Amino acid sequence: MTYRLKPGNETVEADIRRIAAEEFGRIASILAQADLPVPRQVHEVRKSAKRLRSLLRLITPVFEGAAAENNLLRDAARSLSEARDSGAILDSLTRLKLPAEAFLAIEGVLKPDFANTADAKAHTKLLKAFGRDMRSAAKRAAHWRISAEGFDAIRPGLKRSYKRLRGDFAAAIETGEEEATHNWRKSAKTHWHQTLLLNRICPDALDAHARMASRLSESLGDWRDCGLLLEALEATPADLIDKDVLKLARRSALRHQKRLLMKAQRFSGLLTAEKPGALTARWAAYWDTTVS
Repeated sequence: MTYRLKPGNETVEADIRRIAAEEFGRIASILAQADLPVPRQVHEVRKSAKRLRSLLRLITPVFEGAAAENNLLRDAARSLSEARDSGAILDSLTRLKLPAEAFLAIEGVLKPDFANTADAKAHTKLLKAFGRDMRSAAKRAAHWRISAEGFDAIRPGLKRSYKRLRGDFAAAIETGEEEATHNWRKSAKTHWHQTLLLNRICPDALDAHARMASRLSESLGDWRDCGLLLEALEATPADLIDKDVLKLARRSALRHQKRLLMKAQRFSGLLTAEKPGALTARWAAYWDTTVS
């Protein structure tokens, strides 16, 4: 499976349908693996849903149904967020590298009980509903129609997504607000995915760009997970964890978030150095050279 457009080999419309079919097929395959732990299923299907949404954003200006399909994917993936977040909180706790005694004390309180019958049934029910939504979306995706071809089908969506990344980055740094940083995180992931989609127009250039975009997305994703950990610690009853252990964990988490934002700022500054028109024109030239 390759999350890549193939300029010159297929029409963009056929390419888009092929990639969508691959991602919907991957979701179906994951959900069919009964022996795969629920947290892993949730994590993997949500990744495919995000790739599909980035694909839709790339063609939104030339696909009339893009907004509706994007909203459906967003809502379906959001229904699984609770199951995803519990695992992310523990991953974030691990990354803090706390003393073993402190780590085990917090893990014992925060670790979800996936053996709990009620929780397991609830998560299974949510995954089944998600699967039904994805099957319906996959049938529609086989008939997606776009109103342009070649790079003309790509240019407006690419430029808009990249412009949004630059704007969200600037807003996050200027305001320091959590919501602005969340917007920056989401637009960074979209740009990373779209760089992967267009990789074949110039692998030498876009491989490096995608690596940096991936590191940016990872840094902001870890920042978000660290925020979930802080919320979980704040909501923990005082009698369950020693107050000094809680204080240590909160302090470590806040420091870690600060480091992650500094790293993300460096990556984002490099990625967004070009103006939207310049980056789009350069990538258009790569496309033309590839198909000529």
